[in-house]
Amino acid sequence: MAETPTTPASEPQSSSADRFYGGALERIRKFMLAIAPLGLVLCLIFFRWPVAAGFLVGALISYLNHRWLVHAVDALGERLTTGQSQERGGSIVFRAVLRYIFIGAGAYVIFSVSLAGLYGFLGGVCLPIAAVACEVAVELHGALRRGL
Repeated sequence: MAETPTTPASEPQSSSADRFYGGALERIRKFMLAIAPLGLVLCLIFFRWPVAAGFLVGALISYLNHRWLVHAVDALGERLTTGQSQERGGSIVFRAVLRYIFIGAGAYVIFSVSLAGLYGFLGGVCLPIAAVACEVAVELHGALRRGL
């Protein structure tokens, strides 16, 4: 019966790493909130108001989509692991479908008003990709510099 010894030095690093990586979703949300105003200003400077308006709508939908997705995954995980979730499976699926209806409706409305606005909208919808790229950089930095 061989047990793997745990050293006191390894326990704090593990809990530190768990806290660091466990904060990824919150950091992604903060990156989205930081990148969106920057993208809006850049759209106003370089492309004027139709693209900026489209970007703003796309960024808002992306932010809401991210929040709802985090909530849905938490609720689904709670439902699967403990069975004590207050939410029914149908409502989780309905909100998932509703997210894509919002994206499609936003794209249609903006496309019917302005093609330039659609380009901004598509840029705003890609906001989570930029936020995840920032999170990847933070996690790489943490892994390489701090050994997490």
